[in-house]
Formats: sequence, C-alpha cells, structure tokens
Amino acid sequence: MKSSLLLLPAVLLLAGCGTTVNTVSRADSLASPSMVADRRVITDNSLAGMVRVVSVNQATVSGNLLKIQATIENLKRSTKTLNYKFEWVDENGMAIDSPNETWKQIRLQPRETTTISTVAITPRAVDFNLKLKE
Repeated sequence: MKSSLLLLPAVLLLAGCGTTVNTVSRADSLASPSMVADRRVITDNSLAGMVRVVSVNQATVSGNLLKIQATIENLKRSTKTLNYKFEWVDENGMAIDSPNETWKQIRLQPRETTTISTVAITPRAVDFNLKLKE
C-alpha cells in the first residue's frame, strides 16, 4: 500500500506530460491569407502519418521579399520532433543559396497545430520548397 502511494505522484506527473494542446482563436477570423496551391511528394509514409501540412500561406514583406508560412499539425497523441527546412528558387527554377537553408527542429505537442515560416533573403526568390524529415 505504501509503495503504491509513492508511485501515484509519479504516475500523475507522467500522465500530465501526454496532454494535448487547447487553442482559442477568433470565431470569425479577420485575416485574409494568400494560400498557396501546393504539390506534395511523400517519400516517408511514417512521417506522413505523424505530421501533416495543413496549409501554406505567402506574403510579401519589406517591400519585395517573399515570406512563406506553413501550418503543420501533429496527428499523434504523443509529442513529436520534426526537422524542416525551406529552400528558395528563382524565376529560372534555379536554387538560391541561402544561410536560412539549414535544418531546424521543432517539437509538437500531441495534436498540436503550429506554424513555421521564413523570409527569402533576396527578391529573386519567387518560389520555395519545404522539406520535412523525422
């Protein structure tokens, strides 16, 4: 009996670690995003079952720099770690070297939806690739 009373706080603590994220937002959004029609290439079915890209939005900032924002969702009931990077492409379809082209890591809580974004370093960037990996 005494040992089970000692385990109860540990069990409650661990149970709290697996909770999902509650979100509150405006019922009638005032935002009018410029959504990007995207093409998806799935090479990792495990990752596709774990995280999904909900939408991709674009804007122009600082006068003429392309900004991309992707909304991603953890589909699982456990915390997941995801690596991502954006790559920029010019009007000729050529990759643009950028210091922003490094893998970044994000932790998503169970069922959490969040955004990742980046801004092009040059106005020559007219397109992008978003890459995801575990």
